[in-house]
Amino acid sequence: MREVIKKVIGFCERYGVYLALLAFIALFVAGLRVLDESDGGLLQLRNARSDFEDYYNASRRMAEHGDLYNMEAMRNMENSGDPGIDVNNPLELLQFSMTPEGRAYLESLKGAGSYLYLPFFAFLLLPLSFIGYEVAVLVFQISCMFLLWYFFVLIRKQHEKMDRERFWYLALLSMLPVASFLSENSANANVGFLLIFLAGAGLLFSSPDLAGGEDSDASQNPKWSYLGGILLGIAAVIKIMPAILGLFLLARRNFRAIGSAVLTGLLCLIVPILYAGWSLNLQWHLDWYDLMINTYSQYGVVRPYANNQTISAAFSKLFVAGSDPDKQAMAGLPLLFHSLEDLGTTGAFWLRTAIKTFVYSLIVAVTALAFLFSFRRKFLRPDRRLARVYFVQALILVSLLVSGVSWFHAYSLLLIPLAFRLFGSEPLLTQEKWMIGLIAFSGLGNMLFGGHLRDLLAMYSVHAWLMFILCVWSILFTLRIMRKETEYV
Repeated sequence: MREVIKKVIGFCERYGVYLALLAFIALFVAGLRVLDESDGGLLQLRNARSDFEDYYNASRRMAEHGDLYNMEAMRNMENSGDPGIDVNNPLELLQFSMTPEGRAYLESLKGAGSYLYLPFFAFLLLPLSFIGYEVAVLVFQISCMFLLWYFFVLIRKQHEKMDRERFWYLALLSMLPVASFLSENSANANVGFLLIFLAGAGLLFSSPDLAGGEDSDASQNPKWSYLGGILLGIAAVIKIMPAILGLFLLARRNFRAIGSAVLTGLLCLIVPILYAGWSLNLQWHLDWYDLMINTYSQYGVVRPYANNQTISAAFSKLFVAGSDPDKQAMAGLPLLFHSLEDLGTTGAFWLRTAIKTFVYSLIVAVTALAFLFSFRRKFLRPDRRLARVYFVQALILVSLLVSGVSWFHAYSLLLIPLAFRLFGSEPLLTQEKWMIGLIAFSGLGNMLFGGHLRDLLAMYSVHAWLMFILCVWSILFTLRIMRKETEYV
């Protein structure tokens, strides 16, 4: 068996360039399904659906100086009465949509709560808003594939002595544990690949040693830190989650990158005035604040659907009735509160307390570690590179787990620490192989699991709990490397 495995590995290393190219082509083909524009809005009636539609429509509304967040649709949604049908039943919804009343009802809800990003991202996509959807999404998909490829090119710059075939074999190997997440990113035409590039490149520029190259030095090219901070600042404004990577910059005492990230973030908040002026830009930000802070964040449990793999969703699917009714019943859930009346005020209090305990514990832990490492020069030593890599992994996991919503594909961000680790020269320890296996269970397994089994695992949030274990494990492993006296060679 070992001989067979060695031959397979030898074959992959020999043809690494072509296998990696095949993987990129497969991701691009998976994204072609989004060329057909769906009905849009909160209630989708057709299978073709892409997150890019939300970005594209928001950008078009910005181009028209309109209601960027469809707040009017949100108000219609809050004020609309019972339509007299089960909106979760596709057949009833389709039949209802064919009536004049149904068309009017669905039109009033169209786009409600579909775009949840800050105005800057819609501003960034403004050039695409002036062309047709099919061309725009194709440009977006090709650009995202290029950025994913260029992330590896940046790592390549730290490994110029490595054989090209072996390099791209390792690139393919780093993508395998998160293969289904990457495929879902492409199939949904979402912001995932862009975030992988911005966050990954930002970390590489601010800390070149993360790539594990032969000539990497933590103190090399300090001027590139500014560019790294700029990229991380843009990533944090597009989607708030990457902001937690600022703790890594703090741990490395990279104040150049921190300063440029903060300034870039502020500039990104202001830059839409170039197109819309001060007052309208301010109104859009107030709408975003009202939508995200005063509305969604007020719920104790946020959007606990099956594929939402966060701590809040995990608790709600287990204990609260109505979070995802059809799939909950199939999985024999909830375990305790079978109706909102059963939950009551006391149950809701303890549920929120449990969620907040998990969330705040993770945030406090990584924040404390960042401050601790910032006072210890040992964290910057070349032989402690693994501590830096696994601290990045812990930070990414914390950002995903404590978020209100993290669909399966959001965990594709784990490609960043996976690539950093596999391109390093340090031998993989048994613990590390198990950690990679935890990621691959869902990141590769979701391609293999049947629909019923996948839904069952999703409803019990098996992936979220495994990622919570991995997060704690990454923190402990980081501390272990920091305590280790024997240096890697």
